[in-house]
Amino acid sequence: MKKLLLIAFLLTFAAGTAIAQQGGPGSQGGGNGNSGNSQMGGNSGGSVDRLTELLGLDPDQVADIEYIFLNSQILREEAREQARVAAEEHRAIMHDLIMGILTPEQQTLYLEHRQQREALKQALEELRNEGGFGFGGGGRGTGNGNGTGNGNGTGDCDGTGDCSG
Repeated sequence: MKKLLLIAFLLTFAAGTAIAQQGGPGSQGGGNGNSGNSQMGGNSGGSVDRLTELLGLDPDQVADIEYIFLNSQILREEAREQARVAAEEHRAIMHDLIMGILTPEQQTLYLEHRQQREALKQALEELRNEGGFGFGGGGRGTGNGNGTGNGNGTGDCDGTGDCSG
């Protein structure tokens, strides 16, 4: 039974890793790591503008490239969702494997620890959502043109929910 769970765990982990590698942010190489139609919250306009200027694209080519960027964004979002689901399955399998080797007393302690961690996580999330205690997101940061960025924003949040800097 334990071997079967371990095999299932490893297969789930491998599938989740493969999905995440295929569809992570900036995985298309080049670009700014935020490609996609502006309707999807992306920044393909700048990329398409650069390509149009560089290559002298005609209006039909521009429309086709915008369509490609849009589809790429949709596929990346689907891959992220699949990776999220795979990660949840991975955590559930890992939990079951851990519970299978613990004594009843250890299981109780383990479950209590998990509940405490979850409560702390929930409290921190609520603080972030309220903008309290300086948990400002800090802005988007800078990118380097290859799909990565340092994500360093100012974090100017005064604890009142006003994070405008």
